[in-house]
Amino acid sequence: MPKLTAILVEAILSDAVAALNSGVWRPPGGVATASAFEKEAHRQLQAAADCRCPGLKVKLHSGRKFPDIVFEETEFGVEIKTAQKGWSCLGNSVAASTLVDGVSDIYLLFGSGEKQFEARFARYEDCVKSVEVTHSPRYVLDMDLDPSASYLKGIGHTLSEMLSMDDPIGCVVEEARRNLKPGERVWWISEQHSTPLKLVTWESLDSERKSELISSAFAFFPGAVLKHPRAEYTDFVLWLIQRKAVFCSSVRDNFSAGGRVNELEVGGLIVDEAPKVLGMLRSHLNEIRAVIKNVDADEWAERYGCRSSECDTFQKRFAIWSNIVRPLLLKKLKRDDDYMANCIITFLGSADLG
Repeated sequence: MPKLTAILVEAILSDAVAALNSGVWRPPGGVATASAFEKEAHRQLQAAADCRCPGLKVKLHSGRKFPDIVFEETEFGVEIKTAQKGWSCLGNSVAASTLVDGVSDIYLLFGSGEKQFEARFARYEDCVKSVEVTHSPRYVLDMDLDPSASYLKGIGHTLSEMLSMDDPIGCVVEEARRNLKPGERVWWISEQHSTPLKLVTWESLDSERKSELISSAFAFFPGAVLKHPRAEYTDFVLWLIQRKAVFCSSVRDNFSAGGRVNELEVGGLIVDEAPKVLGMLRSHLNEIRAVIKNVDADEWAERYGCRSSECDTFQKRFAIWSNIVRPLLLKKLKRDDDYMANCIITFLGSADLG
């Protein structure tokens, strides 16, 4: 058996990817699950290895180890990732506590798509876009990333060097500290969802980012933000910290602070002295609709306490949202008649326009 080199590993990966993309295999049920793709990737890698390097054994560890697949008795391995769309995902823990002994040179084999399934490969370290935190700092992977812009290249370390460190997490945290900007702090939280590594103050955000987050508040917490007579922002503040790593000490000031707008057009009706928060809602409606349209169904289901099947389209999510918002607006406007109700429906718009 010839000595396994990076050139030979990449030739094996290239053959396997070509086979995966030839149409001989499609994800069962149209969805490239990690388990199904791992098994097929392993099969194709072994077939390619048999041709390129007879006698080389390709072992599948699956999710129990990092990486998922190794070329036995060598330093080379292949991590398997999948996505229903796009070429990015959360990667492995920076700590690499499940690293297979002896493996230091790792590639990423990524399968993406449903009906238009495709596979790609690249060096793992070339795809590390950044680091985010779930229960532990994890790499964020992006197959479309220019290798020269990789996170590891930016901090001056190879993946092999990170894997051999006694404290790779400490290296990441110290790097984050060195690159803090005004208004930022190093952030750490154990959460189910990922969050950026740095804690940022609201005041340090630009106006576009603030507008995006305000729109998210209206989309995800309408019952609290539009609560009558007094809004309640606690859940939004916690969401800002836990999911977006943004600290805001005066959320109310950004929505209303008890202010009024002289005139507000609501579905063709001009309302005098309307609550300021409704003016905010009006100015952010398009962006709110975009948040509702683009949010993942599982995230929406978690936020609204429903099943994913009940919110798997924009129309369903918008209906849930508008059914909550309409009665709140009637209370805010201190009107509860059919004409105002119809004006509010026009004001919010139709899901068909999404």
